[in-house]
Amino acid sequence: MTEHDTDVLDALRDSLDGITMDTPVERIEAVGRARRRRRRIVGMTAGVAAAAGLALGVPTYGNPPTAPPAAGDGSAAGDSTGAGAVHIRTAAYTVDTKKDGTVHATFDKQRYFTDHAGLQDALRRAGFPVLIKEGEFCKGPQDDGTLDPSGVGPGVGKVMKGVRGENGKVTFVFTPSAMPSGTQLFIGFLNKAQLASVHGNPGSVERLVPTGVPLTCSTQAPPADTRS
Repeated sequence: MTEHDTDVLDALRDSLDGITMDTPVERIEAVGRARRRRRRIVGMTAGVAAAAGLALGVPTYGNPPTAPPAAGDGSAAGDSTGAGAVHIRTAAYTVDTKKDGTVHATFDKQRYFTDHAGLQDALRRAGFPVLIKEGEFCKGPQDDGTLDPSGVGPGVGKVMKGVRGENGKVTFVFTPSAMPSGTQLFIGFLNKAQLASVHGNPGSVERLVPTGVPLTCSTQAPPADTRS
């Protein structure tokens, strides 16, 4: 038996599926005609789909490869308008690069510093080198640990300035071009227990630390700011 004969018998067997000896001749003919029509429609549909796939240059096979994830800041609703240019909005903060090269970050008072990792990533994307931790305070090998009563180390005022608005938000202005070569800004936020020990002031430590070298870190909170 040839392959063609086998195909014919398979087709005949399929066409008689569900037909019994008691089935009237009219019913058998009607079933045959209906199945032939279905086969023609299926064949025409497959041909149209294949032709459409070729015309559009789109694969017609199933399970296409997953598209690569879109670039962005994960939980942050933001967009990058160029290398080092960011405009990010989240519930906790906003980060915007300005035409003068500065980076402006605004924090909501009620959500103050709730997304440290996101803030760090946003500032780095904006071209400002920064290391942010909570409850941990780091310094470089040659740093004597000097801080002013607000928890700010030498040189920080040249690269970071903060202004509290009437709406309870704090806007920080970062200046990447003022960062000394080989350094980054360290920001250490006090955790709840540490904030209680200093009565909420200071709320963070900022100092310039070197990059590419091990830092010395401690959980010892800075002294409370007793200025009236």
